[in-house]
Amino acid sequence: MPESQIKVQLNPDVIPAGSDLAIVNAARRSFNTRSEWDWVQNPEGSPGSRIKALKDKDKRLLEFLARGMTADDFSSFCDDVDGAISDINREDLVELLWQWRNTPTHDTPFNHTFISFEVQAPIFCRAQLVKHEYLIMSEFSRRYITDDIQFYEPDVWRKAAENKKQGSLNEGINPEYNPAYNNSSALHAFHQALENGVAPEQARMLLPQSTMTEWTWSGTLGAFAKMCTLRLHPEAQYEARLVAEQVYGYLKEYYPVGAKALVEGV
Repeated sequence: MPESQIKVQLNPDVIPAGSDLAIVNAARRSFNTRSEWDWVQNPEGSPGSRIKALKDKDKRLLEFLARGMTADDFSSFCDDVDGAISDINREDLVELLWQWRNTPTHDTPFNHTFISFEVQAPIFCRAQLVKHEYLIMSEFSRRYITDDIQFYEPDVWRKAAENKKQGSLNEGINPEYNPAYNNSSALHAFHQALENGVAPEQARMLLPQSTMTEWTWSGTLGAFAKMCTLRLHPEAQYEARLVAEQVYGYLKEYYPVGAKALVEGV
């Protein structure tokens, strides 16, 4: 299955740094105060067993940082939007939406964290993901590695979406269709070039974008959350969504409150 070809795992050499509490205390630094974990009943453990969790006030702080508004201000804003819609007052609605768009968030505390992944995906997928800011990427190089070449092979060739310049539908075309390019021919040409003394840095040009690649991907919660917000969108390319879904799974494991507030909203 193609899904099994696209893999994300934690970098075994780098332990995830920071926590939801670390984000809270980075924010509280401005006031020179600190918070501590709360210890609550473990819902999956034996009676009396406890686990650490954020205090309610600290959860609200992370939500404020991600949203840019207090809960009361947000509720009042929603009431204003509802009133503008009810009155069919387009001018007020546009002004409110611009107010929302320009409401500053407070991203800095979320960047006092660090997490690192190892990713396997096709080159065309990596080419999209490398665009994201503040994420460090170290990829293995076909200038040096000339063996163990694999290609991404989709189960379904998806139909092009008619209502936009890029993207695809969640349905396939004729299942009997075979793509024009032939991976085995490309691989043969690549090896033939090497046998004739062509430098690997040039021979790799003969390999298609479906060639699988691997990279180490590192960054903060804030940077990865921004990537997930964009690449988890239903209109993002399917293969990029597979990467984002796996990354987000790890973010929720290590930063359950902060990751959800940034990616899913409050």
